Amino acid sequence: MPPRLALTSLSVCLALACVGAAFVAVPRAFAAGRDDTAWLQARLDAGGTLFLPKLPNGECYATLGLWVSRDGTSVTSDGACMVALGRGEARMKTGAGVPVRATAVFFLNHSNIFDPLPVRVTLSGLDIRVPAAKRMAGVEVFGHEVTLSRVRISGGPTADVVIGAGKIGAGGMTARIAILDCVLSGGKRDIVTAYGPVGLRVERSTLSGGAHLAGFRPAAGLHIRAGDRGQPTLDVHVVGNRMLDNAGPGIFLDLDPKNGLPILASGIELRGNEVRRNGAEAAGPDRGGIVLAGGQNDGKGSVALRGNVVRGNWGPGLHGRKLALALAASANDLRFNSGGASRGLRATAAARPAAPSPATKPASGTSGGARDDTDWLQRRLDVGGGTVFLQRLPNGACYRTRGLWVSHDGTTVDSDGACIVSLGHGPVRLHSIDGDPITSNAVFFVNRSSRLRPAPIRVTISNLRIVVPRAQGMFGVGIFGHRVTLNHLEIAGSPIDDVLIGGRANGNGYVGQVAVLGSVLSGAERNAISAFGVIGLRIDGNTIQGVRDGPPSQPGAGIDVEPDDRGQPTLDLRITRNTISDNAGPGVLLELDSNSGPAAIADDLEISDNIIVRNAFGRWPPKRAGIVLAGGQDGGEGKLLLARNSIRGNGGPGVLGTHLKLDVAGSANDLSGNAGGTTSGLRH
Repeated sequence: MPPRLALTSLSVCLALACVGAAFVAVPRAFAAGRDDTAWLQARLDAGGTLFLPKLPNGECYATLGLWVSRDGTSVTSDGACMVALGRGEARMKTGAGVPVRATAVFFLNHSNIFDPLPVRVTLSGLDIRVPAAKRMAGVEVFGHEVTLSRVRISGGPTADVVIGAGKIGAGGMTARIAILDCVLSGGKRDIVTAYGPVGLRVERSTLSGGAHLAGFRPAAGLHIRAGDRGQPTLDVHVVGNRMLDNAGPGIFLDLDPKNGLPILASGIELRGNEVRRNGAEAAGPDRGGIVLAGGQNDGKGSVALRGNVVRGNWGPGLHGRKLALALAASANDLRFNSGGASRGLRATAAARPAAPSPATKPASGTSGGARDDTDWLQRRLDVGGGTVFLQRLPNGACYRTRGLWVSHDGTTVDSDGACIVSLGHGPVRLHSIDGDPITSNAVFFVNRSSRLRPAPIRVTISNLRIVVPRAQGMFGVGIFGHRVTLNHLEIAGSPIDDVLIGGRANGNGYVGQVAVLGSVLSGAERNAISAFGVIGLRIDGNTIQGVRDGPPSQPGAGIDVEPDDRGQPTLDLRITRNTISDNAGPGVLLELDSNSGPAAIADDLEISDNIIVRNAFGRWPPKRAGIVLAGGQDGGEGKLLLARNSIRGNGGPGVLGTHLKLDVAGSANDLSGNAGGTTSGLRH
């Protein structure tokens, strides 16, 4: 039966058509078979703020799993309890057609696979109780910018809180999650599990009593995991918590997936935590107060442990396993643990690329229009890793090929200046999440060839001239793998983009540590470089020129950094020492407001020491300036350094800001002689 709605003094204005009021739910009296699912779900589907008052006589709301799919949803209470009745309705299906049900009391996820994941969700002041027989979690988080504050979860949940998901071949990020002043207990797999966190805060909370469910590892208090080597763990702060009496470790930093050490695992802080009496049921490698396993692939990731009290645990106080992190530890109390203070904390050597295979010789082929080198080149690339050396052909002849899949780790394509001409799309080896076939639509298409494999890493393509004839619908190079370097390339003709960089179908939703260096990029129809979903992108020392505007109303930019979705990150971006000239649209376009809203992550950005001249005189590009800064990180906390650029003679202003949500620090820029003046739309 639906509840009566009581009007508080705040919500009286509803009768007067005021906006922004909070709903206060006051349910009717109930029988033993109480079920509040229908009206609670209806309130959540409406969005906004819902206040659940504490019920009399210690009574609890009772509900099946609830979908939380609307941006800006807030559920607050003065301590009301909620009891789980079981899994909620299915609102969508996986790619394999399996229905997705609400498997937590609060299931924070989009309700339609084509909608963006929810952002800006808050749960506070609630007491959530999950009977073990229901096989549910307390809260599952698949959105971004989510805060749990003063939440209590107890009973026998599978896990009190689950953040994100990850497995071999599929693991993306979950951004800006905070667990503050919570009391979480009883989880059978973990108290808190966090996959791929970027900007995670766990502060002043108690995580205790994690159990041991048959077939699973004993439950950790806090389990931070990388399910796939491409799943990131960045900017994580675990401060001032109590991890007590868990069957597994108090804190388990689990950065050692089966398909290799993660590409990004750094900026992790464990400070001022009390970690006691954990690990009683953990096996040897996982036993300890704090367990640190694996780390960043290149050994350059960092973790800091300061001022933690780690006492009375089974196993060592600090237990390292295959540690590949730079560890800074100070002022930790590690006394009275059964395995001593610490073990295994010496970092292992960083992973090294495989030794290159012998350089290959070009197959014989006829010169001229009949030449097609696709088959032998693709066979070489599919052998796996090593160096493919393309010798310059006599008489100025060029290799000719359809789009080539580059799918193996440690692949290098090098040359002494040979040219290679596109013949069109290559074969389909992947499908997008919505089932669309993906061909190799770049001369070099750097991506995995199967959903069962991770995105490739350590790929280098150097010293080639790549030509894409008009009307092929092709890119010069498509980069969907991690740690990919383009060095001293010349890309010309009429590609859609000279270089396309992003996370399409790579299993991670972003690409990490890509570099475009010392290259000459020209002739693109849309943008010279298009980038979406990037962490650690370097664009340095290039000449970027002559972008067209075809068909009309394309950005026409030299560099366009533009997430397709607000969940795609733009983090640690460096655009430095480039000459960007004579492009139809802006020299640089940071378009950080996607169609689904401002970016969840857009921070640590730099545009410095560039020459940006004579851009934005095309007829059709929608935005005109030397540099365009549009949108930014949701909440406006992202930062951009704009320094020592020569931005002169462009159409429109030197720097144009639109809907700006960035903290821009500008210095020593030459903004003279632009048609629209020096700047427009920047905050001062």
